Amino acid sequence: MGIQKKFNTKFMPVPALVVVAAVLTAGLYLQPALAQTPGFNSAKSKASLPETAPEPEPERDRIYTVATGQIQKDLVLTGELKAAQSVVISAPDIRRSFSNMVTYMAREGSQIKKGELIVEFDDSSLLSEQSEAERTLDEAGLNIEKEKMDLEAERTDLLNSIAQAEAQLKQDELYGRISKELLPANTYQKYQLNLEKSKLSLEKAQEQYDNFLKSYDSQMQLVEITYSQAEIDLKQILSDIKLLKIYAPQDGILIYGDNWASNRKIQEGDTLFPGMEVASLPDLSSMQVEGYVYDTEYGSIAPDTYCTVRFDALPDFQTGGKIISRTNVASRKGFATDQKVFHVIVRLDKVDPQIMKPGMTARIDIPVVLAQDALSVPREYLGVDSDGEYYVLAGLNAKEADPQSVMVGAVGDRMVEIVSGLSAGASLLPVF
Repeated sequence: MGIQKKFNTKFMPVPALVVVAAVLTAGLYLQPALAQTPGFNSAKSKASLPETAPEPEPERDRIYTVATGQIQKDLVLTGELKAAQSVVISAPDIRRSFSNMVTYMAREGSQIKKGELIVEFDDSSLLSEQSEAERTLDEAGLNIEKEKMDLEAERTDLLNSIAQAEAQLKQDELYGRISKELLPANTYQKYQLNLEKSKLSLEKAQEQYDNFLKSYDSQMQLVEITYSQAEIDLKQILSDIKLLKIYAPQDGILIYGDNWASNRKIQEGDTLFPGMEVASLPDLSSMQVEGYVYDTEYGSIAPDTYCTVRFDALPDFQTGGKIISRTNVASRKGFATDQKVFHVIVRLDKVDPQIMKPGMTARIDIPVVLAQDALSVPREYLGVDSDGEYYVLAGLNAKEADPQSVMVGAVGDRMVEIVSGLSAGASLLPVF
């Protein structure tokens, strides 16, 4: 019998030996470990571990004590950096043209010196009109000289007529002085009749000359007016040609206006109408931000509101600002859109012309206070049930937490106003 047991042990399969060894080892290891466990009874040979781990203490830093505070949200507007003071250059108003095509533009963003050519418009049609106006003026000048010569010749003829009438009168006066007794009756009457005719002829010649003198100035004025009008037309054409070349009125950085019809900046080849903004020379020290506000946000913004301004092109730069004005009438945001916006002007606390350039897009962060001294809780401590009702978890741990219905008021970016259902000093656990 003893031999048989020895044989079986010797030839027991290897996996069975491994299992037996593992069980014996685990028994030797667990017994001293359990002996070190608090409350372990050494008299009990078959003690076991608790089925569940003890509940940990609540996280005190996640418990929120209800208090009064300020409800605030940040309103973010988009805007553009512009100069408050700048010289605006508009398309010229040419009398003979309803629109003008741009043929030359200086490089945008370049430093422009006073008197430098900025923009030039097509003047080919005006040059043709200039040639015609000069020809008309020359003809008017020749007409003046011709009129003077004609009037002088007429004056000479009238003076000759007067001289002849005077000579004839003197001759007839000699015959008219002959005594009636010395001449036949019909001859005497003839001399007297000739004398009367000579007097009338002289009076008529003198009257014609007087009328000529009176009309001399008016006849000269007619041709002189024609000359003056031709001269005015030429001067206007020359003035219009001069207007088609725009020179910088001061030093500055050149910024071109927008062509709303094409929804882009103005460029060479564009046809512009009188009064359209072609370019501007801004005063960089007076830069401010013009923001765009939709009507749904308009009521939340008031003048003298402080804000923070950041620029998309300058991620590491920001500055404070103050809203100094807002428009009372909405306008279209652009020529190609029907969206209406209000404009607000933000005066910046800091302006650095070295890095801040007109036209940069800006983001305006405006803190809007919705309620003051209001009972409030953080948003993560407020939940919504399946019926759409708001609730909080009042208590110090999850087991003792009691869902409690509340009514909310103003909702800020982080805090929510509690109108009813909660008192100051209550302890809350986060809902999520």
